[in-house]
Amino acid sequence: MSRPGLAIVFALALGACATATETLSDLGLPTRAGDAQVLETIQRGGYLVSTLEGERFTLSFMFPTTPECGRVLQVPGLVGYTRVGRVGDLERGATICSANGIASLEAWRDRAARFEVRENNAPSTFQPFFVDEAVILARGNFPQLSRIGWHPTRDAVLMLPRNKACDTVANATAAQLKFHSAGFPAFTLSVGDSHCAVIGAAVPL
Repeated sequence: MSRPGLAIVFALALGACATATETLSDLGLPTRAGDAQVLETIQRGGYLVSTLEGERFTLSFMFPTTPECGRVLQVPGLVGYTRVGRVGDLERGATICSANGIASLEAWRDRAARFEVRENNAPSTFQPFFVDEAVILARGNFPQLSRIGWHPTRDAVLMLPRNKACDTVANATAAQLKFHSAGFPAFTLSVGDSHCAVIGAAVPL
């Protein structure tokens, strides 16, 4: 029997078949899904942000900067995807790299299985720890991340784009994280009239 195509890979990964997949994942059982092409890998701080492509999808994830992940995420390349744990594992040959963040928050939010949680309006507190010409990485307490099933939220990393609004928000070190149920972005981090679109969430390294 041939392996499922990549459309099935990310349908499983993002929960179009969420009930079965998340049940297996919750039990700690790996769910082998299929293959993906690595389009791009960029280092941002201690993370590798990699874009994967299938027949109908272009999705990005965050990975730790390790020798293993560096080998798996080389461009070009075909990698195997297994849905297990927080995000999933990629493998190339005998080498495995575990994703520790999501850089396609809208796709993650739009999974068939939605997370019903009590609204939490507590402000987020954080400290930026990496800034380059393209992104800001900030580590802190982001309780609203539970809206997409992300845990724990008390110690997480957000990736923000570099622009005037996001620079203002990052410098404030305290802001309101708001969840949006449709469209882009899935989350905004706001201080006063400055609203910053969140483009990624990850586990601290």
